[in-house]
Amino acid sequence: MPHEPSAQGHRVRSVRGRLWQMLPLDWGRVEEVTNEPVPGHIKRWWFALGGTPAYLFFIQITTGILLSFYYVSSADQAYESVRAITEKVPFGWFLRSIHKWASNLMIVTVVLHMCRVYFSCAFRHPRQMNWLIGCVLLLCTLTMGFTGYSLIYEQLSYWGITVATELTAAIPLVGDVAATFMRGGEQIGPNTLTRMYNLHVGILPVLMILLIGLHIALIRLHGVSELSFVPHPDREKESGGEAGLLLGVRLVALVAAMAALGCMVMAALNPVPINLIAHELSIDSSRVVWMIGALITATASVLLFRGHYYGLLIWLLIGILTLGKLIFDLSQGEAKNVTGWIAVSVILTLTMVYGLVRHNRFYEVAGTDKPFNFFPDHIISEIMIGTLLLFLLTLLAIVFPAHMGEKANPLVTPEHIKPEWYFFFQFRLLKLTGLNTAVILSGLLGGLVLFWPWIDTLLERIAPKRDIGVYVGIFAFVMFLFFTIWEAMV
Repeated sequence: MPHEPSAQGHRVRSVRGRLWQMLPLDWGRVEEVTNEPVPGHIKRWWFALGGTPAYLFFIQITTGILLSFYYVSSADQAYESVRAITEKVPFGWFLRSIHKWASNLMIVTVVLHMCRVYFSCAFRHPRQMNWLIGCVLLLCTLTMGFTGYSLIYEQLSYWGITVATELTAAIPLVGDVAATFMRGGEQIGPNTLTRMYNLHVGILPVLMILLIGLHIALIRLHGVSELSFVPHPDREKESGGEAGLLLGVRLVALVAAMAALGCMVMAALNPVPINLIAHELSIDSSRVVWMIGALITATASVLLFRGHYYGLLIWLLIGILTLGKLIFDLSQGEAKNVTGWIAVSVILTLTMVYGLVRHNRFYEVAGTDKPFNFFPDHIISEIMIGTLLLFLLTLLAIVFPAHMGEKANPLVTPEHIKPEWYFFFQFRLLKLTGLNTAVILSGLLGGLVLFWPWIDTLLERIAPKRDIGVYVGIFAFVMFLFFTIWEAMV
């Protein structure tokens, strides 16, 4: 005899029905639209980088709102309010450090995402508009970083605004108007900080939210560009054959193995502890760090030797962290054996670039390229990445907490002033070429990046199947890295 539904079951379904009636949507249609199968290559984190800066942007908004309860946006009280957040507000130093490091990582991940789109040619027709939106989002992200550290109103902030307004004033036709708008008058004063605050907490976040929404909508309309990891016979022949590719992959693995051996030697000898900004590890704890580094790099070398994609991802992470540490130490004057560090950075750069160019030669587990559902499969992956990012941000905030510089003093020009690391390239270009030339070159480079989809189409017509854009991208990446490290050394 069939089981009759209970009265309690009827009440539950009745309540659920009334709740659904409050939102009169076709939930079957909503599920169908939001749960379209995702191409299998998105399982690789490198090809799903777009969600990482979005997650970091959410962290930025959350921590920024909490910090705004204590920040005072006036020239007289801004510095002291930041000092109070750092030194007096419970866990204020932690929130400020999370906010700072999320900003830095957001810039890194936006740049990496654009590099992925560039080298996989995902900007081509019909996705040119999304490339333009991505370029504007990168500009907004850099501007958010600039306005953010301007709000501290320390020496770096004040003189950074001074240099930025001078660069802006040198722009033909609209430069003077734009510089006056940034300063809030003819000179840098109280209105300047108000302008920076309004841009940072109001205008830029709203603009970025709208652009991100439009960006996602276009991705949804066009669909995710599908990539194939099966080598084409003609491309295989043109690049020197299987033997040459295998030799290159194993060369990268050899470099990783040498790095692992170097870490083990440092763990055994360990003549100098590792400096971590304001903290210094002891000899014993430093040896543990070197051993962990040796284990990670040894794992990467084994996976790279076998041609596995995860070995490439680990090696990219090691390279990025090592180069970041090098740039920071050089900028702080803490690096020793500079020649050796530069040699290591060159080797790391070359092997990483080679790995990026030949990423389609690394294999994955069979069947991973099959499409999968957006929900819950992709959502769970994004949650896992978000958890890892929270762990990384917490670690960075504890080991590298945000500090206070000297208070802004318009009457004292610092002997040595540097912007944040992501403006090192622009600052070095300014020193080499002068104000007007640097502005013109920056405009040309920005225009080249912005209109690259159409330039790439022209290059494809001139030299089809030559991948000129790949070599242009490699050259641009190496030059950006070279100028950044050069400025950090000065």
